Amino acid sequence: MEIMQFAIAMEKDGEKYYLEQADKNGDNALSVVFRLLAADEARHADLLQRMQEDVAYELESDNRLTQQMDLFSNAEDFHAAVAAVPDQAELYQAAQEKERQSIELYGDLKNKASDDVSRALFAFLLKEEQKHFTILEEIFRHVNRPNEWVESAEFGIREEY
Repeated sequence: MEIMQFAIAMEKDGEKYYLEQADKNGDNALSVVFRLLAADEARHADLLQRMQEDVAYELESDNRLTQQMDLFSNAEDFHAAVAAVPDQAELYQAAQEKERQSIELYGDLKNKASDDVSRALFAFLLKEEQKHFTILEEIFRHVNRPNEWVESAEFGIREEY
């Protein structure tokens, strides 16, 4: 399989994965994050397809996903939603692994690109996937927090949350 076809397939697989997770987590606010991730992956597949077909495209980032990070500003509501789905930490780690694979692929493709147009596209996609990874990392940190942090009322040193 040609590397470009592989990249397109990977983006489509990512879209499918995130849509499945959004459906499975439809009862909490994070389903919105998964739908936005899926939309980004679909947009990335379209960019790669357009590049392969030599059709004009624009490298424009969608900031809706970054804006969704406001979910974390109200930690109590967030925790109430998370408690309903006990395996979410593993889910976010699996999603992070998918993003890590994308980061590696686009970093490699960017370094191997023979022209500025390809290099710019792969640099853009690399940056997008790094944003996804960071967002998933933040979600994982919040979801996994109860598994790692034990606090005693006796001792007052509390990490900011």
